[in-house]
Amino acid sequence: MNSHGDSSKGELELIRRLSRELAATTAEGRSSSARERAAVPFGDDMAALQPGDPSLLWTTDMLMDGVDFDSARHRWYDIGRKAMAANLSDCAAMAAVPVAALCAVALGNSLSMDDALDLLRGARDCGMRFGCPLVGGDTNSWDRPTVISIVVAARTEAGRRPVRRCGARPDDRIFVSGPVGGSILGRHLSFEPRIETALAINRQLDPHAMIDISDGLAIDLWRVLEASGCGAVLEAASLEAAVHPDAVRLAAQDGTTPREHALHDGEDFELIVFLPPEVPTDACRRLGLLPLGHATRDRRFLLRERDGRRVEVEQRGWEHFR
Repeated sequence: MNSHGDSSKGELELIRRLSRELAATTAEGRSSSARERAAVPFGDDMAALQPGDPSLLWTTDMLMDGVDFDSARHRWYDIGRKAMAANLSDCAAMAAVPVAALCAVALGNSLSMDDALDLLRGARDCGMRFGCPLVGGDTNSWDRPTVISIVVAARTEAGRRPVRRCGARPDDRIFVSGPVGGSILGRHLSFEPRIETALAINRQLDPHAMIDISDGLAIDLWRVLEASGCGAVLEAASLEAAVHPDAVRLAAQDGTTPREHALHDGEDFELIVFLPPEVPTDACRRLGLLPLGHATRDRRFLLRERDGRRVEVEQRGWEHFR
């Protein structure tokens, strides 16, 4: 029995509760130095710790065999690459340039030496492509499935600040950096972190908010809306134009719709971008951005069908700790 009288579980609820507890700790003065250092506080894609200067940011991500990859089907090199790329995607979400990485692994004892080296080579090679060398870490082993956790340090470009989740405003235009849905057919391992795109967006378009799609378009977009205190209306025609061919293929196999896969599948690692309403459409198109809709003062999350009807969008996607 839950001693606190609340048996609800889920990653989102856990993060909400941690946010409240950490905020309470700093408010009570027990960790004032931490409060002063936290230029980007708990709950965003990355954390910034320099006093008065959020140019140095940190992120970490953990991948587990049987949850985030399947070692019976996936190559260890590709698994290592994904582990690094997922962290680099967090850098893209805040328009930060990766600097260096640490890697900690709990290797399953069934792995060979070649397997272990392939895992780390995949992470190393992916990092080097983006100027992010693997500079250290820790190695353990156990009689359980392999776990890999990577920490990345990154910096914002000179004169620029990180793009937060909490900056979206009513009337902002909402874009996605590429087609979404059906990533489980292979793109969840081979995706490219959108770092160059994010930096170009930050230099040219003055984004109000960004996030990368790790858990699903709908749930990750909702995280921006919740952090920013606004709502959104997506256009059905625009969403359908942003459906990846993999979503169409997967829908043909499982009987759901391509639109459902686009909204809820996750691991696309594209960027959701909130831009000022006056941003030139041509400039967005040149960066490959696909329109989805706009932000609203009404805090609901809606989809406008082609016939004008508005329906609620489920804030559903992949969620740990259910």
